[in-house]
Amino acid sequence: MKPSSNLTFSPGFKRLLFVIAAFNGLIGIKRIVESFFPPDIYRKDFMSPYLMARAIVSGVDPYLPLPELARRLISYPNYSVLNHPTSHPPFLGLLGLPFGLFSYEKAAIVWLIFELICLLISLLLLLRWWGKPIKARTVAALFGVALGWAPIVEELWLGQISSCLLLLLIGAWFALRAEKNFLGGAMLGGLIALKLMAWPIVIFLALRRKWNGVIAAFAVAAAANLLAMAVFGINPVKNYYLKVGPQVASIYFSHDINYSTWTIGRRLFAGIGYNFWAPPLWSTASLALLFTYLTPVIVLLLGLRVALKAKSFDTSFGLLVGVGILVSPIAWTHYLMLAAIPIVIIARRLQAIRYPRRMSYLAFCLWLLLSIVGATYSYVVGLFASQTTPDGTPIVPFMAGALTLTPAVALLGLLWIVWLSDWTPCLRSSSRATPDSQLSSDLRLFSHDLF
Repeated sequence: MKPSSNLTFSPGFKRLLFVIAAFNGLIGIKRIVESFFPPDIYRKDFMSPYLMARAIVSGVDPYLPLPELARRLISYPNYSVLNHPTSHPPFLGLLGLPFGLFSYEKAAIVWLIFELICLLISLLLLLRWWGKPIKARTVAALFGVALGWAPIVEELWLGQISSCLLLLLIGAWFALRAEKNFLGGAMLGGLIALKLMAWPIVIFLALRRKWNGVIAAFAVAAAANLLAMAVFGINPVKNYYLKVGPQVASIYFSHDINYSTWTIGRRLFAGIGYNFWAPPLWSTASLALLFTYLTPVIVLLLGLRVALKAKSFDTSFGLLVGVGILVSPIAWTHYLMLAAIPIVIIARRLQAIRYPRRMSYLAFCLWLLLSIVGATYSYVVGLFASQTTPDGTPIVPFMAGALTLTPAVALLGLLWIVWLSDWTPCLRSSSRATPDSQLSSDLRLFSHDLF
């Protein structure tokens, strides 16, 4: 059987791609720099963990509404970007304590430097996994290009924590694939203490009976919360998990650019809206409630089932990273930074089979869809509005509103490619002795059969 045709890149075309990527990177850098000038600097999500840290230093409840904390702690009475308590777990407040010693403006710059360091280390680790020689020129070029990717730009613009989470996730991936389960589990536990994500991987470890990893994850997450209780009392910690967390999640369940699977029930049977209003396909409160909980459970169970069947640990880990994003109650564009892991897994495998055209085009198109910020999808959907609600919110058709789920669909598509490329034993972590020529030959034939 004749293998499918492969992509070839002339030197001139490669240079053109690099120029485009570099230009996009410069635009991203420009946007990040602009975020440190008023009024944008006061619109950063970093205000949330900063106020949390200042509250702990001042002995104030860190889970008071953010406008109140801004008024009391930094004499900023006009803050109204987030009108609810911080959504961050208690442990993040502890790690952010040093930033509470700076003014907000200086702390935001220090946090950016920390984010960039995390991003750079993540890039170096991924290059090492890929097998590429780590040269200063290559690292600088790739780092500049990375700063043009929309999830990273949004992460750095907002001052979020996804860059730190990505570093922990990569560390856990490398440790677990090397059978250092206790270390890998500990890193997952630290990640969960900072953000309630990646827990599907812990369930996977339990199903695989990797008990050292499971125990380490639970121990680190528990220790982080116990430490928080010791520093600022049990009531704020209890208040976060029983009241504040569910309250904040409920606020954003109906947000149109939240592509989490937890929004499916409301989209289908209750309607969603923030930048616009998209009516439901069929209005029924009971089904809206049922599918709100049922959809993420189904996605989780399917993800675990497929991950358990995978031959390669890289495949299992990459799949569950994507599942962890999708079953998070809230999923914003910057969460897609974590999808760098399944993306590089696909890219490495495509390189091994010399970039078969159809598979490569599909992967590239899906990556492009993940490179568009949620606000852009929301703007496009708004163009379909023909009328407004009494308060002036645009009303769009149900199918138009569903366009904001594009990141979820694209992520599922990438996970599908990760799964398809798992078919051969040559990709198992333990099968390092397989010649690259055999790997390329086998995968090329496989991609031809599928595409």
